Amino acid sequence: MINLVCPTLDLFVYHLQEGWFRDATHPEYCGLNIVEQFTQTLGQYCGDLSSRYQSKPLDFLEVTRFDKSLVEFEGKLKTLNRINGSLRQFALDENYGLALNIAIEGKFMGAELVQCLEVMLTLIPELSNLPGKLGQTLMVSGWVENPEKDDREILAHDVYKTLINQGWQYQEKGQFLGGTVFEFWRSFPQRWEKMEAESHLVLILYPNQKAMETGAEFHQDWKALFCYRNKILWAYGQSRELKEQMVDEFNEMSTSIKGLYNLELPELKLALQNNSLALSNFVRNINSIEVRQHEIELNLHQYEKSVQSIAKKAGNVFQVSNDFKFLQEFSAIVKAKYQKQIEQDYASLRPYLNILENLRGTITSIVEISQAQSDRDFQTFACLAGTGIGTAALVASSSSSWVIPLKQSPTIAATLDRLQVPEPWTNFSLALSLSAIAGLLGCLVASVCIAWFCPKRLVIKSDRLR
Repeated sequence: MINLVCPTLDLFVYHLQEGWFRDATHPEYCGLNIVEQFTQTLGQYCGDLSSRYQSKPLDFLEVTRFDKSLVEFEGKLKTLNRINGSLRQFALDENYGLALNIAIEGKFMGAELVQCLEVMLTLIPELSNLPGKLGQTLMVSGWVENPEKDDREILAHDVYKTLINQGWQYQEKGQFLGGTVFEFWRSFPQRWEKMEAESHLVLILYPNQKAMETGAEFHQDWKALFCYRNKILWAYGQSRELKEQMVDEFNEMSTSIKGLYNLELPELKLALQNNSLALSNFVRNINSIEVRQHEIELNLHQYEKSVQSIAKKAGNVFQVSNDFKFLQEFSAIVKAKYQKQIEQDYASLRPYLNILENLRGTITSIVEISQAQSDRDFQTFACLAGTGIGTAALVASSSSSWVIPLKQSPTIAATLDRLQVPEPWTNFSLALSLSAIAGLLGCLVASVCIAWFCPKRLVIKSDRLR
């Protein structure tokens, strides 16, 4: 039965710079200190555990080195197998990340291998809530003894199920330094559509110890390769989410377009404000999609360079079989699917942007017309009121010349007597009454003149639907 000798687990986790730290080596980086938290987690294993915690899989563990960006540890399993590991923060181009390495000495098969992998799992820190996380890749390696025809396949599936806790959906296979490489991941709804988070695993089964020792020299190469792969998948996923969000927001705006024509001026101004905000968000999001497109293009270029570098380096080390077609297929999928899809999304969203811009222009025009009508109504009212007040004031100012003769009129005198208006108030009452009548007549004449000499009125709300 197949044995896996010296199993090694490498976890590469990648994240954005924002929200964490500026530089993995910077002494004043801010944010979440994963290394320190990881060291505290290791503390539960430190010391002699053989008598205190019988259920613990480790006999002892100790931290041999610790600083702000690196922690190294070593220990021993209950089975007396030595374990060595480290957790390191790193910067790669404009990307940042964590690299966890755990290696256990000895030969493992069947249930023993499962237990070995489970020990490794207990040492992996909780990173699901890591801010700005781009993605992660698990890589397991070791050299095999006594492999039969299908043993490698069975071993690969057992490793994936133990570490990911789910069955794999998709698999690629290749050759590296004479050994077999398996790549597994989960994706929905289609093979290359949306990669499931934390489902990517690469297993390298070397043919002998020398090949495994040589393969360890490729650690930095794999770290860079997986970084570009995860960045591409993240950028593509972000672009698809942005596209769906923008379509939903546009549909919400579309349902309220017809209702614009029945809104009052304050409501129209609010609609204009909302539309301007939606347009601003739309422009920002469509620019973000373009940025994601450039990120995919840049990281694809870096990914292909990494594949070529690994292939060239592997060919120079050993004159053995190497097959990296499974890595090259990812490049082909990015070109044929991801980049084409983003181009189509960008092209399909441009008309939406034009519609929102035209809609803003329409709402602006309606607001201006409504505001102009409101201003004109006010001006008309002010004109009529001014004419009426001026006419009344003119009549009142000349009351001294016509009030006394008017009081002597038999009809007026009889009316005043019937109303029992006191003598001191008769002059004031006559002046006030005639001034009010004159003001009303002035308003009436002014309104007729305005309607006759002024141009046709502006369109009002009730006319917008005609």
